[in-house]
Amino acid sequence: MADKGNRKFSPRYRRPKEADEAESWRSPLGRDSVNHERSYSPKTKRAKASQSCSSPEGRAFGQSSSHKDRIQKGSPADRRNWRERQRDGQKHDSWREKSRIVSIESCLTRRDVLQLCLDAEGSDCDPKESSISLKFKCDKCKVYCEDMSPALNHIRERAHRKKAKELQKLMLLLNIPPPGKPQCHSISSALESVITEFGLNDQDLKQRQNVLTLVEKVLQPVLPDCQFRLYGSSCTKFGFKDSDVNIDVKFPSHFQHPDVLLVAQEHLSKSALFVNVEGDFYKRMPVVVCKEKSSGLICKVSAGNESACLTTAYLAELANLEPQLAPLVICFRYWAKVCCVDQMEEGGLPSYCFALMVISFLQRRKEPILPSYLESMGLPMSKLKSFSLVGVEKGHVLWVYNQTSNDSSQDKDKAVKKGKCPLVFKGRSPPVLLGKLWVELLRYYSLEFQIPEKVISVRTNSDLWRDLKDWPKKRIAIEDPFAVQRNVARTLNSQMMFDYMLHCLKTTYKYFASPSKSTAGKFSSNSQTDKSVNAVNHIDSVKRSTKVPAEDLERSHARSSLHSAEELEDSDCMIELEQDEEEEGEEEEDEDEDDDIELAGSGCDHSGDEIFPFEREMSDDVGSDVAYPEEAASIPDKPKAEFTKSESPVGAQAGPEDFQYVFSKRFFSNGKSPILICSLCKSDGHLKQDCPEDFRRVELEPLPHMTLDFVKLLNEVCEQCFRDFAPDDVEVKVREHILQDFENFLRCQVPGAKLVLFGSSKNGFGFKQSDLDICMTLEGLDTAEGLDSMAVIESLTKALRKHHGLRNILPITTAKVPIVKFYHTKTGLEGDISLYNTLVRE
Repeated sequence: MADKGNRKFSPRYRRPKEADEAESWRSPLGRDSVNHERSYSPKTKRAKASQSCSSPEGRAFGQSSSHKDRIQKGSPADRRNWRERQRDGQKHDSWREKSRIVSIESCLTRRDVLQLCLDAEGSDCDPKESSISLKFKCDKCKVYCEDMSPALNHIRERAHRKKAKELQKLMLLLNIPPPGKPQCHSISSALESVITEFGLNDQDLKQRQNVLTLVEKVLQPVLPDCQFRLYGSSCTKFGFKDSDVNIDVKFPSHFQHPDVLLVAQEHLSKSALFVNVEGDFYKRMPVVVCKEKSSGLICKVSAGNESACLTTAYLAELANLEPQLAPLVICFRYWAKVCCVDQMEEGGLPSYCFALMVISFLQRRKEPILPSYLESMGLPMSKLKSFSLVGVEKGHVLWVYNQTSNDSSQDKDKAVKKGKCPLVFKGRSPPVLLGKLWVELLRYYSLEFQIPEKVISVRTNSDLWRDLKDWPKKRIAIEDPFAVQRNVARTLNSQMMFDYMLHCLKTTYKYFASPSKSTAGKFSSNSQTDKSVNAVNHIDSVKRSTKVPAEDLERSHARSSLHSAEELEDSDCMIELEQDEEEEGEEEEDEDEDDDIELAGSGCDHSGDEIFPFEREMSDDVGSDVAYPEEAASIPDKPKAEFTKSESPVGAQAGPEDFQYVFSKRFFSNGKSPILICSLCKSDGHLKQDCPEDFRRVELEPLPHMTLDFVKLLNEVCEQCFRDFAPDDVEVKVREHILQDFENFLRCQVPGAKLVLFGSSKNGFGFKQSDLDICMTLEGLDTAEGLDSMAVIESLTKALRKHHGLRNILPITTAKVPIVKFYHTKTGLEGDISLYNTLVRE
């Protein structure tokens, strides 16, 4: 009896009055003689065929292939009228005029679908006299349903329920209003306490400078003509009190990189000022690790790390000019430390990645705090590939713009432009509250920025898509400002770590954007009934807002967030949804068992609610002993753009003392921890240094002494292998003949072409039927400088396709050395022709 008030949506109670008459043109008996067995009634065979989901192209799965033929069986007059109605649009076609498509992508229960149908039919007609034909679509699942029955079946599917939950969770996050000024002051106080407790002060910087002096005192006598310099957080002030002291040795050209590190390790181990001296030479950047005895600071000595020193100079100069940058970076780095996403060895991000993320956010803000360098020079986005940063000088960043041209005779000095642009705006804008910037930063990277599809870059504030850099659309990409071809976030090599990072970002945003614990005592004087009503009103308002403007919100706010939300398996930081109604509970008992775990011992009847009350959900996220204010449940129905002075966001009437925020992993990750992924074997549960498959950890048993018989047997095996697999003289001559044939043929198509064999075809180390490796050069050009390699490869491809003895010709122009692959039909040899691959040829 639960559907008694919704009979008009059931096929059993559907009125055939107008819809069947409008559909009668399909009948072969004509409009006057309506055969109801073929009319659009759900009881007929045709309706049963239409009650199935369709493909994204729009044809129903249950629709027969002769559907079009049945349409055209009517009289010529009917067919003519049908074409006229198509031409005239909706003027005469009452059936199409009264059919509507309902989006069910956010529906989880039958009640949700019925409510959408009520809204669709009751908007412009009386429900009792309604004859509107409703169709249903789910954009998230790419499914189109002709009737309610398949739509209800679709929303019961596990895949749809998962996506619908994520969509509703996302919409709830998007509808959180901006924090008021008192709340921002409270957040600022929490951030300032973190900076005071963990950030570097002037005394800490002086102590680190003393460590540099001690290292220089020990190594300067044995490494003359070398410069010792600090880099990293010891210069930028973005570090913590226990951060490492990074020292780089700049050595002249007559020194070798390994010798510098070995000498540094030897003399530091002999010095009484340092203890625990070890050489870590297996990293991408080898270092000597030691501990300064008096301060207890860990010191890492590297050599020739120019890129890191250049980035440090840029960040340090920017931090000195913009006072709001350093506090925001320190808090963001501490957030990453609390959430355990800042350890490169464990699959996290390097520490300076968070500084680059903050700078990019300040450049892309609605009211930017930092300028973008490409736009400051008046260059369009299409010129970004030729625009590079090369250094820092007195509050300016130095840049070089290389104007590429196919004309090799052009003066190179005129083709290269150099200049500098300021690191900060000339006119100092009024300072923004640190708490407000913090919430905006979290919202930007958790909801607004399309992390899977875009690149975080400080060179421009325009959208830099990964396609422009040929980077794969996986996880996070952060561009090094001085080595733009390098993704400094490549250490985050696990999808599970990426999902965990997004989970922490969304959880942290919800924690800081919502009123805090201390507000509950002041605003909880209302009765439990009022709080429940407020909660339900808020949820209803959010659901109403997700029906119509969902597509607009997705386009403008969260295109990437939806993509990342679909990949999250269990997002405990979001709103959890309830089970279906009682009539559907038995069917989904096994399927959705994990959806109603929290309902078992609640002692309350929430069968009438579609979503948990907001305050109950918030307290479930962070633990039973944390109470969030009930005002978080009564967010106004209007979106944030419609707030007026009299209708201010939540907490605007409270003072800073009524809010309380703390930095805790429990609040930021909801108690979750990242899963360790080994970068060597790709298994979880251990790191690379503990990997059992690491060859350095394998203990080999000693081999027995070799006997004369064993040596003789090995010699025979090796000689037999050479006879079986080495190419004979005939095959070598065939390869030379093929090369000469290609060269004679290409000289007619590409004037000046010269071909040379290299690799296994020339060095004698190849097998039988090894690939043909051919290098192509042009007469008169020693190098490919000034040559349009793409055009040459394309012309070479066209020429080879005219050769009758070749097949499967495939140009590969995206490689570092462009090549053209081919297959020689007579010999069965595969080969490739590369352009000016002179280094390999030598």
